[in-house]
Amino acid sequence: MLPTNCAAAVRTIGACILGVTLFVLVLDALIFRHSLPPGYAAFYTSPLLPRTPVLCVMAAIEEFKFRLLLMTGLTMAVALRRGRVSNGQFIAIILVSQLCLVWPMVLAAPLYGALRYWAVGAVWGWLYWRHGWLAGLAGHATTHLLLDPLLLLALGSLH
Repeated sequence: MLPTNCAAAVRTIGACILGVTLFVLVLDALIFRHSLPPGYAAFYTSPLLPRTPVLCVMAAIEEFKFRLLLMTGLTMAVALRRGRVSNGQFIAIILVSQLCLVWPMVLAAPLYGALRYWAVGAVWGWLYWRHGWLAGLAGHATTHLLLDPLLLLALGSLH
C-alpha cells in the first residue's frame, strides 16, 4: 500500500498530476470544447466551493472501490489462477477496472469518453500498480485542486 521508493513515487505522482491536468485541458478547452455536453461545462464553470472538495472526496471513493478493491481482487484472481501476474495482465486489469467505472460515459461519447475518463482513470490505475494505493489516491484527488480552477478559467467563456 505504501510506495517502496517514496522519492520516485512523489516525482511520478507530480508528473501524473501535471500530465492529466494538461491532457484534460487540451481535450476540454481545445479539441472537444464545442461538443462538450452543456451539463459538463456548467458543472466545471460552477463555483469551486463546494465542487472541488466534493470531487476530491469522490476521487478517493473511486480509488477505494475501483483500484483498491476491484483491481486488487482481479489481480488476486489472476495470481491464484496463473501463479503470477504479467505486465500485460496488469494492464488489462487496469483497463477493465476503469471501464467498470466509466462505461456509460464511453458509450455516450466513445472517443471523448475513452480519452477523458477511461485513459485518465487508467493513469491512476497505473500509478497504483507502480507505487501503491496511496500514490494513486494522492494523484487522483490532488489533480482536482489544479485541474478544477483551470477548467473554470478555460471553459468560463462557454457560458
